[in-house]
Amino acid sequence: MQGRVAIVTGAASGIGRGIAEVLLREGCSVSVLDWNEEEGKRAVLEMTDDRDRIQFIQTDVSKESDIIRAVEQTAAKWGTVDILVNNVGTHFYRAVEQITADDWDRVMTTDLRGHFLTMQKVLPIMKKQGKGAIVNIASVHALQTVPHFAAYAAVKGGVVSMSRSIALEYASNGIRVNTVLPGMTRNSNIDKYLTSLDEKGREKAYRGMIRNIPVGRIAEPVEIGEAVAFLASDKAAFITGTTLAVDGGETSHLAWGQRE
Repeated sequence: MQGRVAIVTGAASGIGRGIAEVLLREGCSVSVLDWNEEEGKRAVLEMTDDRDRIQFIQTDVSKESDIIRAVEQTAAKWGTVDILVNNVGTHFYRAVEQITADDWDRVMTTDLRGHFLTMQKVLPIMKKQGKGAIVNIASVHALQTVPHFAAYAAVKGGVVSMSRSIALEYASNGIRVNTVLPGMTRNSNIDKYLTSLDEKGREKAYRGMIRNIPVGRIAEPVEIGEAVAFLASDKAAFITGTTLAVDGGETSHLAWGQRE
């Protein structure tokens, strides 16, 4: 993947940062897109000393103008876009009857419309060069979910279906589109929650998190990044329109008798 150019959205922290770190390690130049300017600039400084292979572009994917600017800025700096990873997302945990129309629209705009628009703006570049790889980050909630996650489950299912359709549409142009479904993955919110507890509470909380994960732990962000890098690489040249769960076996697990 040496010399390839990647855009990663929501890359200032969590899974997005893990993806950016792996792509940088594999030789890519990376545009780090995120709405959080402070975190984004700090992440860029921490990920590599090679300023020629990384840049931060403050981007709100709910704004089409921001997406256009980010794609243009990436192509202007490195000449093209070879890889797009749509990772940015938001969610909330709320009973259906408590979800407002604005709540619903916010999730759909960020997690689905944002993915669509970013692909739409990158596809002409990839089409012109006759190749490209897009990896959309959805969630295991696209397959199996829990109560109070209706909006999140709906939008992640939408990402999977949209990705399949676009994969079919652009396969003849040498462009591959795949989806990764992360399971529970370490992030700043999980870390803050666990560190706020005493040792006994922390152990109990973590046991609850991993109860239905057969490998017995949550994922690290770079482990999602490894899966993304594979799908974006030539090693996956015959893979498009597929969905890869990176979840420690969680969605394969029939959790009989484990309800409390």
